[in-house]
Amino acid sequence: MVAHPIGTSAVPADLEGSGFEVVVATEANAALAAAANGQADIAVVDGRFDGDGLCFCERLWDELPGFPVLLTGPNDENLITRALSTGADDYLVLPLRPAELVARVRAVLRRAPLGLAPSGPGQRVLQVGDVRLDPARHEVWLRSDRVHLPLREFELLRLLMENTGIVLPRSTLVSKLWGPAATLESTSLEVHVRRLRSKLEDDPSEPKRITTVRGVGYRYQAQRSERGTPPL
Repeated sequence: MVAHPIGTSAVPADLEGSGFEVVVATEANAALAAAANGQADIAVVDGRFDGDGLCFCERLWDELPGFPVLLTGPNDENLITRALSTGADDYLVLPLRPAELVARVRAVLRRAPLGLAPSGPGQRVLQVGDVRLDPARHEVWLRSDRVHLPLREFELLRLLMENTGIVLPRSTLVSKLWGPAATLESTSLEVHVRRLRSKLEDDPSEPKRITTVRGVGYRYQAQRSERGTPPL
């Protein structure tokens, strides 16, 4: 699916020329319907779509958590960081180069099944103290409050909670979340960790749940009063 303002994109022709079937949407409801009806495996979203392409993406993820998105827009570091930390799978700077666009779309589609496959109904609910994660429902609760997490933050938290008390190397987390070809120099992991802490920690500047093991990686640490809490 290609979501873009009317008359502003050559993306459909570029993708069709490489063998993709393309559904073009020029307004938000049509784009959401195309994704929900199974007409698309990935959304290529113009940053100007529906007034703010990233806001549209958040609507899309509210309805279809984890739907793959490649966002296109200007070479703006703040915007790129915001897009990737919010949940976009990739960001492609304008003007688009057809060969790179096709390669990036294929890369996103290859990566998605590796560590971010849709959760199945048989996956167990995880609970460590007052944080509860339900993979099948794509829900996270902190005490009695539901916490909204984009897919990569959700999967990062799940990896950490599944290995509570164990240090997961940075390289392992990057590979699981972005695929084995992902560059370790990227700061995307640190951005996601900071965002998780801002939502789950009582004091993000002194995290008690998601702790850093310097030079190694991260660990989900059960607080002393939480140890021994059985999963649901």
